Amino acid sequence: MNKNYYIYDIETLKSCFTYTGLNIDTAEIKTYILHKDKFELHDLIQHLETVKYGIGFNNIFFDYPVLHFIIENYKYFNTISKEDVIHAIYRESQRIINLSDDDFSSRISYKNFKMPQLDLYKIWHYNNKGRRTSLKSLQISMNFPNVMEMPLEHTKDDITLEEVSDILKYNLNDVIATFEFYKLSKDKIKLRTDISKAYKISALNYSDSKIGETIIFKEIIKKTGIDSNILKSKRTYRNKIVVKDILFDNIKFETPELKQIHSFFKDVIIYPGTKNNISKSILFKNVLIDYGIGGIHGITRAGIYESDNDYVIMSADVASLYPNIGIKYKLYLEHLGSIFCDIYSNILDKRIKAKNLKNNILSDALKLALNATYGKSNEVNSFLYDPQYTMSITINGQLLMSMLVEKLSCIPDSQIYMINTDGLEIKIPRIYKEMYFNICKEWEKITKFTLEYNEYNKISIADVNNYSCIDTNSKIKNKGRFEIDKLVGSEPAYHKDNSFKIIPIALENYIYRNIPIEDTIRNHTNIYDFCGRQKFTKDSHGEIHSIVYRNGIPEHVKNITQKNTRYYISTKGNPFIKCYSKGSTEKIHVGFLVQEFNNYVEKQISDYNINYSFYINEVNKELNNIKPRQLDLFI
Repeated sequence: MNKNYYIYDIETLKSCFTYTGLNIDTAEIKTYILHKDKFELHDLIQHLETVKYGIGFNNIFFDYPVLHFIIENYKYFNTISKEDVIHAIYRESQRIINLSDDDFSSRISYKNFKMPQLDLYKIWHYNNKGRRTSLKSLQISMNFPNVMEMPLEHTKDDITLEEVSDILKYNLNDVIATFEFYKLSKDKIKLRTDISKAYKISALNYSDSKIGETIIFKEIIKKTGIDSNILKSKRTYRNKIVVKDILFDNIKFETPELKQIHSFFKDVIIYPGTKNNISKSILFKNVLIDYGIGGIHGITRAGIYESDNDYVIMSADVASLYPNIGIKYKLYLEHLGSIFCDIYSNILDKRIKAKNLKNNILSDALKLALNATYGKSNEVNSFLYDPQYTMSITINGQLLMSMLVEKLSCIPDSQIYMINTDGLEIKIPRIYKEMYFNICKEWEKITKFTLEYNEYNKISIADVNNYSCIDTNSKIKNKGRFEIDKLVGSEPAYHKDNSFKIIPIALENYIYRNIPIEDTIRNHTNIYDFCGRQKFTKDSHGEIHSIVYRNGIPEHVKNITQKNTRYYISTKGNPFIKCYSKGSTEKIHVGFLVQEFNNYVEKQISDYNINYSFYINEVNKELNNIKPRQLDLFI
């Protein structure tokens, strides 16, 4: 069925405007040009009147407002020259670009949109500073065949129709890439559609945290009857947070090291709105543990550790730690009062019931609500803002986890491997497994939490951010440089750099399947897994240097690369140089040659001239980080 949903992209240049749309049902492509020699304004307006949904990437903050401007001024545009229309659109586009993210008063209200919009950029929360990413970066993450950047400067005057043709090719490439990302986003879109119907809200373009915040907002109104505008304005601002006043009474330690940490936090005062660089590290049972206001991290020395007939690596994680701290300890946001405890606890109860009844829509929605409270409690723009709630959760959480670490460390001949915000890994003699579980149950009674358990056959540790493990069911968990497919929680992290995936693939094969590194690398046939990404900022650019012979005379040629460049290490490539605006340069992959691969070319894998030695060496470097004196075993 043709619903007239179009994925679209526009380009606004000083001397022309282009629009390309792709019908997601029929694959029909529509293109429109506003140029002094080809002016299709009337046809563009007619097309936009038929579009039932516009789908794009950052279209709510840019593409649609430009189209809205064109639609609103269509009658006026018929009274002025083509050039003046194009210049007016360009000026408006620059005004929109220069708006700050939080300048909502200068943006169009969604209720005034001429046609509904679906924005993949907002759904994936790429407007968040920590996740911000471009469509070009996504193209590389998705292994999109053509990573193409704008062929002309937007300020160029007197663009020819031949150049406009190049712009339309670029437009279409972005539209097809957006369509591919749309397909990868279908589960997120469906969840938002279902939640919008169930809660009677317009959540289609909401991030996960925004959905969660909105559900809590509705639950509070439902329970209290408070006016929505009053609730929106509520916050709890604090000049300072005296940590000793928010520590739980059941936190107690026996060892000098952890008593010291307890005392340290009792003396801490946090000043919201300022940089609170509060941290403390201790060495406990040969593990360096780092504490801060955000969480706890500890790890033993790098190595590969295995369970055997006598010892087993045990893992324990707290189920839904942050929501449970709030619920079990009856924490609440001061401006909402203690009734918030009942509301929040009721959300958890409803989620458990929905999960048991396999009502996935309600279960997923309520999970977002539970998770949103913690994050939004530290965001001043949210009605959930109360930084003391945030600090109460993070600081008490790590101290409660430290209590479990302390208790389990008393198991004879045990060795702690890792500690993080909501769990730990420890190697114990098998004969003490019952003692292990008894200690955990005792801790659960004290803390009111529930632990989830696992057993690992092997754990590989480089450092606190980079490790890997395999459980007794052969399920592998990778973090940091060990990750093959980047994740945030259980969700694909397309915004993260996934350069040289062949390296973690070879690592995993070697560590857990005993496949030699060279076998994995030389037998791998997916060229994309050998590719890296180099991103250049405003103060730098990339250059590929080569020697070209003209009439037998060698000439040094410098080709400027794209801002987002995909490439691989080759035996027949050229040096890759990073050039800074202040004049300095930096070699990328010193001593190796690269081959640009922005545009996929299908070949036999042997014809790409991959420099396998580079990748083998990089895997060995990673292994050397884990087992420093055994590098010669892996060559």
